[in-house]
Amino acid sequence: MSHWVKVAFGVVFFLLGLGYLYRPTIIERINSFLREVVLNDAHIALERRKWGVFFLLLSVLFLYMGYTALYRLP
Repeated sequence: MSHWVKVAFGVVFFLLGLGYLYRPTIIERINSFLREVVLNDAHIALERRKWGVFFLLLSVLFLYMGYTALYRLP
């Protein structure tokens, strides 16, 4: 996996995690669009903080992996 892809995934997951924690209404609108594919209302309503923390941790992982790949010594 390319280091730029890892950084991109990290940024996406970071924004998704912040959305779950601070702007759940935006996530609910996205959820209504993707309801059949990814999420359902029970996950949004009952486990909002768990999902938010999960995506923030996932973003830190991808950002770290991408950062280390960018600045790796030859």
